[in-house]
Amino acid sequence: YGLVGSEMCIRDRAMVMLDIEGSLENREKYYEKIYALRNILAEEYSLNLNFDFNFLLENGKEISRIYIEKQNISIHNKNTWQSTMEFFVENMQKFESFWSEYEDFIKEDF
Repeated sequence: YGLVGSEMCIRDRAMVMLDIEGSLENREKYYEKIYALRNILAEEYSLNLNFDFNFLLENGKEISRIYIEKQNISIHNKNTWQSTMEFFVENMQKFESFWSEYEDFIKEDF
């Protein structure tokens, strides 16, 4: 399967994301399953996520990306370093808890 969880800083924002790669068919299946759980993600995990089925990477590759971001922070700015790290820790833990609970459902039929 092509699911990759990660975090990154871009200029003045930080993101925690789940990228879905692979064939269009598999991307659709994973994306739709996770999208169907969006209310659970928001209500039980306090993750108000952005869903982008056709996300274009800088290298031209198209993926699906599910992410949360925070503006005006950067790990490269010592004035926002603490809040950036807190954002990463808090949201990665929520993503990981969600994944632990729903991994079997998301992966079934694959």
